[in-house]
Amino acid sequence: MGNNTAEITSATNETILHQITKRRTNRNAVAARAGVPSSTFNRKVDGHGDWTVKELGQIADALDMKLPEVLLQEQGARE
Repeated sequence: MGNNTAEITSATNETILHQITKRRTNRNAVAARAGVPSSTFNRKVDGHGDWTVKELGQIADALDMKLPEVLLQEQGARE
């Protein structure tokens, strides 16, 4: 199960980073808007730690997305 969790986390991080680029913003701005310390945001988005559901909800809000959109994005569905 750990491997599946790692794959989900990696895909979620890719979605977050893609949305940051798409929206022409930056990590620190999204972290601030989400209320997540920038050090925590950067560490986790770089794959060094797991997100809490609360954090992902806050990030989704900061990106004007719904939580399932952050979690369930597929490679081709990010546009």
